[in-house]
Amino acid sequence: MSYINVYIEHNSLALNTTFTYACDQKVEVGCRVRVPFGAQDLIGFVESVDVLPKVKNIKSVLEVLDTKPLLNEELMTLAHTISQNYVCSVISVLKTMLPPALRPSSIEHKIVYEDWAVLNDETVALTPRQKEAFASIRDQLPMKASILRKKISLSRPLFEKGVLAIEKRVKESVVPMEEIEDSSFVLTEEQQAAIENIEKGKNSVYLLHGVTGSGKTEVFLQLAKKVLSKGKQVLFLVPEIGLTPMMIQRVKARFQTKIAIYHSSLNAQEKYEQYQLVKENKVSIVVGTRSSVFMPFSNLGLILMDEEHDSSYKQDSMPRYHTRDVVMERAKSHHCKVVLSSATPSLDSYARAYKGVYQLVTLTKRISLQIPKIHLVDMKTEQVENGLSFSLINAIQQALAKHQQVILLLNRRGYLPVVKCTQCEETFTCPDCGIALTYHKKEDLLMCHCCGRVFSFDHTCPKCHSHSFYRLGMGTEKLEENLQSMFPKAYIVRMDADSTRKKNAHAKLLKEFEEKGDILVGTQMVAKGLDYQRVSVVGILQADASLARIDYQSAETAYSMLEQASGRCGRGQIEGNVYIQTFEPDHYVMQSVLQHDYFSFFSKEMKYRHLGMYPPYVYLCTVIYQDKREEKAMQVAQNAKAYLSDLKVLGPISISMRQQKARVRLVIKSKDKELLTQRVWQLVHHHMRLKTTVKQDINMYPFGLEE
Repeated sequence: MSYINVYIEHNSLALNTTFTYACDQKVEVGCRVRVPFGAQDLIGFVESVDVLPKVKNIKSVLEVLDTKPLLNEELMTLAHTISQNYVCSVISVLKTMLPPALRPSSIEHKIVYEDWAVLNDETVALTPRQKEAFASIRDQLPMKASILRKKISLSRPLFEKGVLAIEKRVKESVVPMEEIEDSSFVLTEEQQAAIENIEKGKNSVYLLHGVTGSGKTEVFLQLAKKVLSKGKQVLFLVPEIGLTPMMIQRVKARFQTKIAIYHSSLNAQEKYEQYQLVKENKVSIVVGTRSSVFMPFSNLGLILMDEEHDSSYKQDSMPRYHTRDVVMERAKSHHCKVVLSSATPSLDSYARAYKGVYQLVTLTKRISLQIPKIHLVDMKTEQVENGLSFSLINAIQQALAKHQQVILLLNRRGYLPVVKCTQCEETFTCPDCGIALTYHKKEDLLMCHCCGRVFSFDHTCPKCHSHSFYRLGMGTEKLEENLQSMFPKAYIVRMDADSTRKKNAHAKLLKEFEEKGDILVGTQMVAKGLDYQRVSVVGILQADASLARIDYQSAETAYSMLEQASGRCGRGQIEGNVYIQTFEPDHYVMQSVLQHDYFSFFSKEMKYRHLGMYPPYVYLCTVIYQDKREEKAMQVAQNAKAYLSDLKVLGPISISMRQQKARVRLVIKSKDKELLTQRVWQLVHHHMRLKTTVKQDINMYPFGLEE
């Protein structure tokens, strides 16, 4: 009998500690066990073995679920680091690290197995017919049992006599992916210099800042080739699912080998299979979104993080880690290099490169034609039809006449952003969040884009029973409808969160646009990573919307989206033109985009950040208190602010509701990262001592403040 410490499956920070159990079976650190906890049986992870018990009457482990550890020593250590830095429970990190089928609560994610016929004993005596049947399939073993039974009629006696045996194997999933040919390439001088700087450099982290279309992906592939030739593994990170197919195609075309793919649109079985490929060292290349950063690498040689500025790299639920921070920790463990890449680097990354913490590598020239020409369309003076300026309409007409393609960006999905009664001016709002509901015409439903709730719509005002409504604003669905009436012969493809809900929808829509599309309409997912040779016009509608956000990062978000979107055209031999519809053409963000001058934007924005004391000059943490009664949540928040009197604390203020509960927010600032972490942990324990029903929600280093 030995004693083990276990992290039980409970996300509460009050239970963020290990519990000791007796175990009479062999078990290792990183294995799952079923244990009694109160009146429940829970699953937990073994944190340490052969420990000295500190109490008497220790309960025993009910069942050891794994013969081998699911998580190695590196990942277990990483889980503790993330827990400490992001003020979250260790168990929440451990669960995040694993594919759904291996998580403690995996009842709904059972691994699917299938029967395989394998050779057992070929010395068994057989009849002549049985021998003939066995000989016909002998060289094809092992084989799926279902296929074997179709091939020969005498399979049953072969199993009964023991010549063949049944072996349970995980059912293989098929992750469909369009194959492409590897594009021919001749490295530019800048690309060659960039590769040499990274390969020969002594730094561990590099920021590859290249204008759109400068060939950053080719630099990635060349760097990966060198690392793979040494027998090491490579991780390609992309921010969104929509960008994954294109990266996968490029990587597969170049290396002609099996790769692991990992992102949220895969089902539990597919994720498990891809995870096992890495764990069993059957692949050397992984392409995926942020969750792939936790793959069980054994010999990682290079981490490539594309579009490193993207907010999708920040997890929006517990544990709220940033992928870039996890990347740095994994790189330390594997002693490998990290390359961050973007045409619009985050201010945080560029500031570190500017100070020499990262090594800056630049690509200033496009491989194809010159950088697209930017047209700032002043909407205060421009004539408009259906939300499109006459300048943009003319450009679309000319492009379509030349059989060229157009991309239109409108960062608002749905049909109508606001539904308002013309009689009593009642606005349809979400009862949980208190924000305006968006009308989706195709489904004839009202949807909250904050919490995701959906409501039926009978086109009747609930207050005055009128059937007349204002048509306020426009979403991608309405824009698609308007375009279809203006350009009836054009083939229009819409790409947003609504049109990409189905499995593999991203890849299908992109292929559809490439092969027969004329106009691609979409939200911000069409602003980055897309590489189509025939796109000559990009139109950005409601470009000021991002600037209007009440958030310290609004200018950075706006610049990034506009610059990235402008880079989607003129990537082949066709000249590119970008039309940005704005009411503020003189704004420094618009002027920086006009000149494609990132450093100008960086310099101006850093001055504002310094004046307001926002990142990267300070570290931030937001704390949200939630309760049915706003005054109760506000009282607890005031108590927390008083407890943190040694730090700079903004608020408390009321923000949008969630699930019919009021929310009150504090923003904590500190120049000392360690001090901030320490004091937030102390705040967590202080909140526990209050024994209040008010829920406390911690977000370390939030990507933005807007709620």
